[in-house]
This record gives sequence, C-alpha cells and structure tokens, in this order.
Amino acid sequence: MKLFTITLFIIFSSLTGITYAESLKFDACSYEGDVKKGKAWGSGICIFTDGSKYEGQFKKNKIHGNGKFTDSDNNVFEGKFRHGKFKNKIDKMTREIFVITLNKSIVRNYEIRGTGPANTKWFEALKNSSGLIELTPKGKRELETASKPGGDGDGGGGGC
Repeated sequence: MKLFTITLFIIFSSLTGITYAESLKFDACSYEGDVKKGKAWGSGICIFTDGSKYEGQFKKNKIHGNGKFTDSDNNVFEGKFRHGKFKNKIDKMTREIFVITLNKSIVRNYEIRGTGPANTKWFEALKNSSGLIELTPKGKRELETASKPGGDGDGGGGGC
C-alpha cells in the first residue's frame, strides 16, 4: 500500500507541476515567490536594484500575466504584462512601453500611433528635453514608408 501511495504522489506531482515558494537572485532583481523547475513561475515579487518593484504573475523567468509595476519614483502601472512588456496608454495617439526582464535594467520606450493609412500601426518615439513625446528619426522614416501608397504598413513598433 505504501508503494502504491508513493507512486500515485509521484504521478500526481509530475502531472500538476507543483510549484514551491522560493527566493531567486537575478542580475537586475531579487525574486520571492512560486518556483517551478528552478524558474520564477506563478505568483511572485521582484525587487529591482533601482528600487522599483513588480508584483504579479511570472512564467519561465519572464514577467507574464496580470501584475503591478511600481517604478523607482513610486508611479504605479497595473494590468496585463506579455513576455516582460507592458503597454501603458498615455492618450489615444501615444503609449509608453516598459520592457522588464529579470536580468537587465528596465527599459522605458514610447510609441506614437500612425495617421492616415498607417493609423493601425505604432512607431518608435522618445520624450524630448521639454517632456514632449515625438517620433525618433527611425519612427519618422517608418511612418513615411507606411503612409505612402503601396507602403508595407509595417511600422516596426510592435503593433500588438
């Protein structure tokens, strides 16, 4: 009977992929939470070296699922994270993109929606010294190409 119980537990464990709460250390953050197969997987918290924090879902050492990111200035961004990316709508034409990985510093980018035939695409932008968000030279080129008749319409900005 004991052997049968142990066998059932092993089979059940392998089918359910049991997770355990542990601490993991990465280059950019310290993780506390569920671990599966040695990776951050499930619910957890990452405290980054710059003082920012992510609380939420992880999958295979990637931020993925619902979560809350608090930057080093205590600004809070909450919602769905996909493969370490979070898209924060600033207004109808502008969005901020956070790329958050466990082994690199946090990257903050911007995108501007195209106009005319390119209105479904997003193009690379940056915040200038005055605080205004404007297209980068690359974003301008891609928007011009996408807006021309016969342009491929691929803004390269992710468009997700």
